[in-house]
Amino acid sequence: MLFDFGGLNWLAILVSVIVGQVFLTVWFAVIFADPWAKAYGAADKAEHTKQIPGYTYGVGLACMILLTIGLALLQQGLGVTTFGAGLGSGLMVAICFGVATALPGYAFLKKWDAALLAIGSQVVLILILSVILAVWQ
Repeated sequence: MLFDFGGLNWLAILVSVIVGQVFLTVWFAVIFADPWAKAYGAADKAEHTKQIPGYTYGVGLACMILLTIGLALLQQGLGVTTFGAGLGSGLMVAICFGVATALPGYAFLKKWDAALLAIGSQVVLILILSVILAVWQ
């Protein structure tokens, strides 16, 4: 499979990165803020927020960019251009790569509550990004 970076829809990638960042912010800072904090041993969201080094947000953004470009390249190579195909390829990537690589780390740490929240966010995130990229090719 040849990768054609010039053939990527960079506007779709930019929008996907922004949507992904907003989604994760809502997931971890609004919907599941307190359960996420407690899964890591903090009393609440405010305490957990103080414990997070500022550079982690930059790392998260860099990873979002890599994930989005990787999905775009994979979908380009596979010819994924419809909502259904985006959903299907996203589900495959989410389960076969996302869950399969995240779960062992949480299992070793015995942080099952954190695992459910983190892996759940990654599955939904990958599905959202995959659909956006597929329909916007």
